[in-house]
Amino acid sequence: MAGEFKVVGKRVERVDSFERLTGEAKYASDVYLPGMLYVKVTRSPHPHARIVRIDAAKAQALAGVKAILTPQEVPDFAIHSRPNPPFVRMPVLASTPRYVGDEILAVAAVDEETAENALELIKIDFEVLPFVLDAEEAAKSGAPRIYPDGNVIREKIDTLVRGNLEEGFKQADVIFEGKYQTHMIQHVTLEPRVTVAAWNGKKLTLWDGGKGPFGLRNDLAEALNIKVNQIRVLTPFIGGDFGDKGRVERQHVICALLAKKTGRPVKLEFTREENFLATHHRYPTTWYMKYGAKKDGTLTAMHVRLYADLGAYYHMDFAYNSLEVPKGVYRCPNVMLEGYNVFTNKPEAGQMRCVGHPTGMFPQEVHMDRLAEKLGMDPFEFRLKNYARKEDGDQDRKIPFTSCGMDECARLASEQFGWKTKWKTPGSGSGPVRKGVGVAFQSCRHGSIFGPMSAVIKMDQDGTIELMNGLNDTGGGQKTAMGIIAAEELGVPYDAVQVTTGDTDSTTDTGTAGGSRGTPSVGLAVVAAARDVKNQLLDAAADVLKKKRDDLEIRDGALFIRSENRSVPYKEIVSKSGATIVGRGSPKAPQGIATHTFGVHFVEVEVDMRTGKVKVLRLVAAHDVGRAISRIGVENQIQGGAVMGIGYGMLERQYMDAPTGICVNSNMVDFKVPSILDVPFVEPIIVEPDDPVGPFGAKGCGEPPYGVPAPAIANAIHNAIGVRFTEIPVNIRSVLDGIEKRKG
Repeated sequence: MAGEFKVVGKRVERVDSFERLTGEAKYASDVYLPGMLYVKVTRSPHPHARIVRIDAAKAQALAGVKAILTPQEVPDFAIHSRPNPPFVRMPVLASTPRYVGDEILAVAAVDEETAENALELIKIDFEVLPFVLDAEEAAKSGAPRIYPDGNVIREKIDTLVRGNLEEGFKQADVIFEGKYQTHMIQHVTLEPRVTVAAWNGKKLTLWDGGKGPFGLRNDLAEALNIKVNQIRVLTPFIGGDFGDKGRVERQHVICALLAKKTGRPVKLEFTREENFLATHHRYPTTWYMKYGAKKDGTLTAMHVRLYADLGAYYHMDFAYNSLEVPKGVYRCPNVMLEGYNVFTNKPEAGQMRCVGHPTGMFPQEVHMDRLAEKLGMDPFEFRLKNYARKEDGDQDRKIPFTSCGMDECARLASEQFGWKTKWKTPGSGSGPVRKGVGVAFQSCRHGSIFGPMSAVIKMDQDGTIELMNGLNDTGGGQKTAMGIIAAEELGVPYDAVQVTTGDTDSTTDTGTAGGSRGTPSVGLAVVAAARDVKNQLLDAAADVLKKKRDDLEIRDGALFIRSENRSVPYKEIVSKSGATIVGRGSPKAPQGIATHTFGVHFVEVEVDMRTGKVKVLRLVAAHDVGRAISRIGVENQIQGGAVMGIGYGMLERQYMDAPTGICVNSNMVDFKVPSILDVPFVEPIIVEPDDPVGPFGAKGCGEPPYGVPAPAIANAIHNAIGVRFTEIPVNIRSVLDGIEKRKG
């Protein structure tokens, strides 16, 4: 079917590659305005404290300091609010800081040095309070209370029940239990958070490095109690997000207030350390899993208990998000899932690439491997037997998947990898350097369709075409994908479409570029807008050419007159019609469907028994993407996600000092991310089932490849040396400890 397309699925150059490669691309950090002030923030040195007194007189008197913002000035401002208990609202400035790095004061000065000097002159007296860093400990009744109502959000935990758990375990021939842990990590975007704010009368303009300009505009308008059309957000280029930068944050409110207070533009750009201390993180999790299966490998029961560490403020229901993994990757009639969202004295948890799923995939895929071993089964065959098929779909709502390419992913990847010849009895190798192989399956809702969805396409008198939509390009090639979809539907060459994004005053609300929703969701709006253009073009042509509309059709980039067997260029029709054609698309998101993405990764590793060094030799990654809109873009997303997944599984962890609550590796030297020396060439395999929902059948593909490598690597290391790892990252230290423990 791919051969039927003129543009979709082809290898095309990114629409913004020239600007990115030459440095012409301008980011928010490149914005400098006349008279601009620079903002610095005082952060809490304590993980939990109450502010007794603030003395900012010396700082206020320092030459060059133009304004200081204190918690007392913004007592009513709060963000990240939810319709749940009010204590979950996050203050813009904290009078009771709840983690090391919590924002307390903000200073605006003529330059960064003066602002930093002012921070040194501010004296704050604290009443230091007890703190707790571990979610499972924080959930206990005797733990230090972070909020008066307790540390576990809501009185009831998230509980999902399917079938009869007790009966399911009675049917099992083998029951296996295990405990697993994942830890806090940071997005480590190339561009830290940055915001520039300027008022012009009642109009506020923000230049921001975020990916959700409309959400930011709407939430900030609510926080400032002004209308949304009084705020313009500009986000032309973004230096990465990986889940961060998706909505209004403290720095936006602080900048808006200080710009108002001083009457001058202000800029707040986080340092790398601040990005580690005070932005969102992938949240830590602790899992207890108990699965039962029959001798033939059929799963009969699953019981899961999860503690999700929210940090100090409530951003979203992370327990529920992670429980989606045991809920739906495998078919099982009897399930009980229990999740606790728990406050700790750590930075706020937030979205990060494929939110919820990597934290759930590591424990489940390792647990499945262990259960297969107890059953004496090949772990790949065990997964093949149990994964949820198209007809299983959403097992609780009884809705089949719109498509399911899991079987093809497994078949193609296993053949390319050579699983049947490579897999061996775990730990059966010998010698100082041992090889092993591992596998993991992925299935998640990321990549499905949800609103808001809208787009506008303009066709001017000279025939030029401009697509305007609010979907930011976060580096994933979203602008290119939207251009391809518009060109395909309009029947014009790919480079005939200009794509404009990143300005809330000239584009339309498409929601955030998150959840791998951009291509499938906004792409539907682009298709609708293009069809609107074509309909108007046919009407205009009938009028201009004095032909019956039924005698006209749009084909191969031109308007075709059937009765005369000749074509007329679009340009001729639009120029003679006397008006620009404006097509609009704002479809509703489909309801009552279950769209999932699927993937299978195979990994081969080499473990040095003397040094503990693990080298990933191969990674074959097959993903069901529905339809590859941009083939190069999809391959890059699979490879980029897999590389991040290797970092999650082997290197990355943000360490908090237990006695003080201080982060001890808030820099890119001590917080390890993969380099080119740590990753192999990731072999992408694109699977394109016939999906009836997305634009030309597309699903999203940005996030799913992230969660699969970590468990596959842990399983491969076990296959190589016979040591199980139930906690990530699996690094040199843990491998050496595991080898020593196995020796006994």
